[in-house]
Amino acid sequence: MSKKRKNFSHFRLPWLAPLLIGLVLGIASQRIPEVRAYTNDVLPTEYLFRQKSSITGLPTSSFHIDQRGYSLAYDARQRNPAWVYEHLTADSIKGSADRPHSAFKDDEVIPKHLRASMTDYRGSGFDRGHMAPAADHRSSKEAMDDTFFMTNMCPQCPQFNRGYWSKFEKHIRDLTQYYQNIYVITGPLYLPYTKENGNRFVKYQVIGNNDVAVPTHFFKIITMEDWQGKKETRAYILPNEEIPQNTRLDSFRTTVQKVESAAGILFNKTNSD
Repeated sequence: MSKKRKNFSHFRLPWLAPLLIGLVLGIASQRIPEVRAYTNDVLPTEYLFRQKSSITGLPTSSFHIDQRGYSLAYDARQRNPAWVYEHLTADSIKGSADRPHSAFKDDEVIPKHLRASMTDYRGSGFDRGHMAPAADHRSSKEAMDDTFFMTNMCPQCPQFNRGYWSKFEKHIRDLTQYYQNIYVITGPLYLPYTKENGNRFVKYQVIGNNDVAVPTHFFKIITMEDWQGKKETRAYILPNEEIPQNTRLDSFRTTVQKVESAAGILFNKTNSD
C-alpha cells in the first residue's frame, strides 16, 4: 500500500498542468468584466498596474506630480489636472496658514508649451478653481502655497466656485470630525449634451493663449473610513454653473463607475497613504 501511494504522489502529466492553468486563467479573465460591472468600489492598485509596460521611449500622455498634501495627474491636452488626490484627517486640516499670503504660480514642472498660465485666466470671466482646496492645507504655509500651482486649477464659474462648490468642500472637511480618514479624488469632466435632432456633442469653451479647457462638470469621489476601518465611498458629479444653495447634495450623487466612464479613469482602492 505504501508503495502505491509513493508512486501516485510522484505521478506526472507534463501536458496537463499548463492546460489546467490556462483554463483557470481564461475563466478568471472572462469574469473580470462581470464583477466590475456590479461593484461600486474603486479598484485595487494591482488591477491598475498589472499591465504596466516595460518598453522605453514611449510618449508621455500625462504628468504625475506630488505636492505637500496632495497628488495629481496633469492632462496637458486640456491644460487641467485629470485628477487630484487628497488624504484628509481632523489633524491634517488644522493650522494657521492664511490664504491671502499665498499667490498663484505657473508650474515649471510642466513644459512651457503644455502648461496653463496665470495669464490665460485674465479677462476670461472664470475663476482659477482649486481642485485641492487651499483650506484643506492650513497645516503649513508651504503646504498651502503648493495648492496655488496652476496644475491644481481648473476654470470655474465664479458663482459655482465661491458658492456651492465652496460649501461642498467645507462639508468634506467637516466629515473629518466623524471619520478617521477621508480620501478625496477631484477632477474635471467634459460631458456630452443632446441637441433637438438627437445628435450628441461634447462642447466646451477654451480660454487664454494656451486654450485652457473649461470643464462642463466636476466630480468628487469621497471614501470615508471610520475608526473600525470600515469604508464607504460616495461619488458626485456637479455642473460647472451656479447652483442654488438649498439644492440637496444627494441630487448630484452618482456611482464610481459613471465617473470612471465619463473621465476615462480607473480609481484605485485606497488602503493607506
